[in-house]
Amino acid sequence: MQPNLFSVFPIMLIAALSIPLAITDIREHRLPNKYTYIAIIGSILATAIASLTTSRWVDFAIAMSAGAVTGAVGYLLARAKAIGMGDIKLLIAMHIPLAWHSPVLVLLSLALGLGIATVVSVIGLVLGRIRPRSLIPLGPYLILGFLVIGAIPAAELFTEVVLS
Repeated sequence: MQPNLFSVFPIMLIAALSIPLAITDIREHRLPNKYTYIAIIGSILATAIASLTTSRWVDFAIAMSAGAVTGAVGYLLARAKAIGMGDIKLLIAMHIPLAWHSPVLVLLSLALGLGIATVVSVIGLVLGRIRPRSLIPLGPYLILGFLVIGAIPAAELFTEVVLS
């Protein structure tokens, strides 16, 4: 099933918000609610419209479930101080549109973002630029993983439009 414009809109929205989100997270170690809430609302609305226009209601249920699971697991991680609440809200916004396309994309995005963060952190530790207890801004790495994996449905839509 090919994506439609509404299903790719949240990916474009998060891409547009990625620069202010990343800059703020790097400078202040926080992801502002004004951006994360816009991303969540945009993801829900656009995914609902995509489901309405394509009658893909099972995919909508999967997407909303992915957002709920992300929120629940993220809340537990935040209570353990392993991740910040801003990161969780960002992940919810990212997982909804990816799960609508395929739940596998959620796992790939998360693995890529966390993998990049791990590599950069290990390099920082080896070079002595960060300490083992240092907090790192996770948002930019999560966004990078999302944008790379989110390019898959965007490329499918582009290919469909060009070849039509």
